[in-house]
Amino acid sequence: MKITIENETLAAATQWALRAIPAHPPRPVLAGMLIDAADGELTLSGYDYYRSARATEPCDVAEPGKALVPGRVLTDLVRALPKTRHTTLALEGTDLTLSCGHAHITLPTLPLEDYPALPAVEGASGTVNGTALAEAGARVAAAASTDETIAVLTGVEATLDDGRLVLSATDRYAFHVAHVPWKPNPKAAESKGKDQPLTEGKVLVPADVVRDAARILADIETAEITFTRHQFAVSVPGRAATGSILDGQLPDYAALFPTEFDTVVTADTEQLTTAIKHITPLMGKTDPMILDISDGQIIVRAGTDDSGRGRDQVDATLEGAPLTVAFSPTLLLKTLQQIDGATAQLNFVSPTKPALMHAPDQADAFRGLLMPIRLSS
Repeated sequence: MKITIENETLAAATQWALRAIPAHPPRPVLAGMLIDAADGELTLSGYDYYRSARATEPCDVAEPGKALVPGRVLTDLVRALPKTRHTTLALEGTDLTLSCGHAHITLPTLPLEDYPALPAVEGASGTVNGTALAEAGARVAAAASTDETIAVLTGVEATLDDGRLVLSATDRYAFHVAHVPWKPNPKAAESKGKDQPLTEGKVLVPADVVRDAARILADIETAEITFTRHQFAVSVPGRAATGSILDGQLPDYAALFPTEFDTVVTADTEQLTTAIKHITPLMGKTDPMILDISDGQIIVRAGTDDSGRGRDQVDATLEGAPLTVAFSPTLLLKTLQQIDGATAQLNFVSPTKPALMHAPDQADAFRGLLMPIRLSS
């Protein structure tokens, strides 16, 4: 194998493939990054049995071939090379040599025959606007739990309907939901593989896989997505990622989200977010952030005599009864920051029932359900 490629292109490709290479691999061979050069293209891949990441870039292929090298070492070496130069990668026996200007670096290769087969994608479930899916995926994944002892809560559930993809996630305290238009592939049912692409039903995708997908989907007009009973995959020109599907199913959000409210308040999203941030430094990990909601304003207050007290306020429009409600400041901020609109609408049944938050008239685009904290007095 011998290729020549621009350093900036090579750096971006190695960085992407590195996403699926574990920091502490269960087997030494999984620390490797697979290099595959053929037909004027270089493909770099990482895999950890649960997810894969592949980057394909054009290059000058003098000799096609494959090699497996330590992925993190290769990524660090390439990152340090001048971006405006070219690097030649050549397989010489059991070593890979990198040559850039006066720099010559030799890396030992890993046993290629021990590397597991990368997951195959049988076909696409459909296509979606990449930017829309990236934004919705990032907003919903923010509510997923990071506690892996309850694996089902670390996922983002995708509900596949004809023309609509619904994403949802929860950590039991917040529940985020977003809708994205998509086009199911009418030929998906014709696939003969064991993992036939799905165009309806529900699948649970690990939240970190959704976040990785969001990174390559930004500013992409059309992306192919695949859902099967065992795998999720996303593909755009030059980049692809897969992830194993989680077992289980989230609670039915439709049964949890209230539809009638006694109090509805709207306020400037940025101003409300800023007011919360002003007070947050005064708070301990378990202290509640209190919102006093009345006609014309929301007063944000928190703190104790020992840590200090603070308050701020923003203008607001109230429909219904005034109320005082308390939230975890972290969860409240996390939900407000996902609202894509200049105005946030907060909907309440009571101070002790879950509150629904979204931009006015944009509940389908994104909505978050947030559990309040019950005040002792």
